Amino acid sequence: MREVTISTEKDLFLPGDLVSGHVLVRTDKGFTCNRIVLKLRGKQYTHYQAGKAHVSETHEILSKDIPICDGGQFYSGDERFEFEFRLPEKIPPVHTGLHGMIDYTVQAVVEIDRALDPKSKIELIVKSPHPNYIPEPIPEPMPIRKETEYLQAEIPTNILRPKKGFVVRFLVLERSRVKGIRLDILRKEDVICRSRKLDSKIVISEKHIPITNNDFERWIEETIHHDWSTVIPFESKLINTSLVLKVVLEVGLSIDPFIEFPLRLSGEKPKEDPSDDFTDIDLGW
Repeated sequence: MREVTISTEKDLFLPGDLVSGHVLVRTDKGFTCNRIVLKLRGKQYTHYQAGKAHVSETHEILSKDIPICDGGQFYSGDERFEFEFRLPEKIPPVHTGLHGMIDYTVQAVVEIDRALDPKSKIELIVKSPHPNYIPEPIPEPMPIRKETEYLQAEIPTNILRPKKGFVVRFLVLERSRVKGIRLDILRKEDVICRSRKLDSKIVISEKHIPITNNDFERWIEETIHHDWSTVIPFESKLINTSLVLKVVLEVGLSIDPFIEFPLRLSGEKPKEDPSDDFTDIDLGW
């Protein structure tokens, strides 16, 4: 019996983080090992269906072998090998979308002559780094407004801010079979696959507001609440993501009119240095 397991000290990582952990080799019979190596891999993969053909493209993000043991004689029992390595500063996060995916793995391989190499693989979950802070515009701009035949909508700003609700205002003109308004925050995925550009959208936040006869032709304000840190947009070689607000007029037995607004995500406002508020006073001492 020869078993290998690999473990890391934490589950989530940011680009540039130090990854540390250990590899455990367990055997009930001694053997000679050439070396133990970690194989760090990362890739982007995009795809689409064209008739009966499946078209795909792969871009390698990471491909690195990291030796952690020069080899030697292993005896029955357990042997533990510590490791650490640093992720590159500029890599995209893990991602699973309709037309694309990004993943990272690290595999421990015990290399042996004339035998199958015992190995163990785990996924590395890499998150997006926090976005940069977008300062409040000065002076405050006019609301962003769009309209269709029966629907008008406006947003005071197109910036999503941490720990803050996002305000949407809308006005519905009177028409038959109106059920309500739906406010969707969508994650838009734009991918490139063999020079072809594809896009898709998935709903990450949804809010329904019923509309009655008393609600026609008056502005109504609603607030959307969500943990925006879980949907940080990113850009990479084959896959880009962004956020979109979709205001939908739900109408029975008809196509639902809608309005879309591209959104931006801001990071936290930097904390001011307390020393900046300190004024030197000459006390004459």
